[in-house]
Amino acid sequence: MTREGWRDTKAGLWAWLLQRAAAVALVVVIVLHLQNPFLRAVQAALLALVLLHGLLGVRAILLDLGLPVRWHRALFAGALGLGILLFAVVWSWRWY
Repeated sequence: MTREGWRDTKAGLWAWLLQRAAAVALVVVIVLHLQNPFLRAVQAALLALVLLHGLLGVRAILLDLGLPVRWHRALFAGALGLGILLFAVVWSWRWY
């Protein structure tokens, strides 16, 4: 498999699709957030989408920098798991 062979895998495809979908959804949620910044559902969606998009971006950067292709599934699962964990921690720190 080539250095960019991970792009041809199912996990790579799903990671790419999720990151792109998160980017499109972020545009919508940012507009909603600017209209009503105190709506909790919009705040939760914004936090979740930023974490998802950012962590999947870090995954892609690490793979582009040369991490072994065999790690792509673990990085995908790790990005999703870390995103869920960070969401839970940050959301539990909210005051109201």
